[in-house]
Amino acid sequence: MTSALIGQIPFEAILWDVDGTLIDTTALIVGALDATLTQFTGKSLPNKELRALIGIPLDQQMRIFGDPENFGTTAEEMAAGLIRHYEERREQERPIGEAIEALIYCKRQGIKTALVTSKSDEELANTLPRLGVSAYCDAIISANQVAPYYKPHPRPVQLALQKLNVVDPGKAIFIGDSIYDVQSGKAAGTLTAAVLWGAATEATLRDQNPDFLISSPEDLLNEWLKFRAAA
Repeated sequence: MTSALIGQIPFEAILWDVDGTLIDTTALIVGALDATLTQFTGKSLPNKELRALIGIPLDQQMRIFGDPENFGTTAEEMAAGLIRHYEERREQERPIGEAIEALIYCKRQGIKTALVTSKSDEELANTLPRLGVSAYCDAIISANQVAPYYKPHPRPVQLALQKLNVVDPGKAIFIGDSIYDVQSGKAAGTLTAAVLWGAATEATLRDQNPDFLISSPEDLLNEWLKFRAAA
């Protein structure tokens, strides 16, 4: 595994996770999860365990303590509460400029580009306009499109490749910050890159044996530019 990434292999497609990869939302999501679970169930989890929930769909997060009906609510009501809490504090989002720049640059070089996220359509409708990458994406795969086969199931990645008309998954790479991203990419047959600026620890990601470990957002673009200069 190495931080030298884009450029070693003639990728036909690059798939990108959103939270923790293109945008720093870890603290915001943890805070929203804590507030929502506490409000609706009277329970919460330690910070480390809340961070581990990042990367799974909102509906599943809302069921971490079991059926919400046991607490006199619904998963939909809880999800709406979490989104409301998140949006009231959306100024805490931190788009990762270097990662976004790398996505745009690679798309302009003719590489097919997709977002593969566990965000719902409703969450994406709020976040995507603030990221400014929609015009550079050939496909956007949300949790709604693959339910109930969420990451780490291969279906999200497979659907992205299908929409991109990529026949050989070995010519694609999935870049994400969670174990679910790595597992989903591996299950679908793509190469995988784990970034170290998201919610998961380096040790946790190393245990998943991604093909690449990316230490900093700058590495995403710098390695590609070095490759292009030498080509």
